[in-house]
Amino acid sequence: MASQTNAFTIPKTMKAWVLGGPDELSVVEKPVPEPGRAEVLVRIDAIAVCATDIEIIKHGLPAIIDGGSPFNKGFTPGHEYMGTIVKLGPTVDEFEIGDRIAVEVHAGCGRCLRCREGMYTSCLNYGFRAKGHRANGFSTDGGFAEYAVNSVNTMVHIPDDMPDEEATLIVTAGTAMYGLDVMGGIIAGEPVVVIGPGPIGLMGVGVAKALGRPSADQTEVG
Repeated sequence: MASQTNAFTIPKTMKAWVLGGPDELSVVEKPVPEPGRAEVLVRIDAIAVCATDIEIIKHGLPAIIDGGSPFNKGFTPGHEYMGTIVKLGPTVDEFEIGDRIAVEVHAGCGRCLRCREGMYTSCLNYGFRAKGHRANGFSTDGGFAEYAVNSVNTMVHIPDDMPDEEATLIVTAGTAMYGLDVMGGIIAGEPVVVIGPGPIGLMGVGVAKALGRPSADQTEVG
């Protein structure tokens, strides 16, 4: 059986990768999750595999489920993904069905001191679902599945001309942007040197290049 929301037919179950013990991933059938207030159901269209995903699969941390290890709890990893919104939860009007979106990880609990101060990535209720904490791929099910539920606070619209594969890297670009802008205090036009050309470093190079590119109404000085 499947339900239909506008143009999208939503099945009752989905295929998902589930973490057993260390280094044990298996494909299972899981119920398609139901979005709650301020949440949407996302059909996963593309994923990226982060080194942190590998760390979680091997060692558990930094994933924490209900205050403990993520092993053998039916947990689905994956935190770098994009997709299409196929169902809206109650009260959602920030997005529409059919929107293409990319996601960030953390929604936080929204109730602790750090969340109220905007530091939701350091939520004091990290890993405790009963307290409302959500961090897809870390404390709640992630994107290694056909569908995932995301808070409206964890999504951004994707332009129509951006390929799915590139959209999965928006979060990584945000990490590089944060390093240059907030932590580094870099402003457009300043020279930078990126040391260590790993994935984040390479993204930092790309972001720095984009920040320094003249706009169409500027004249380059030779």
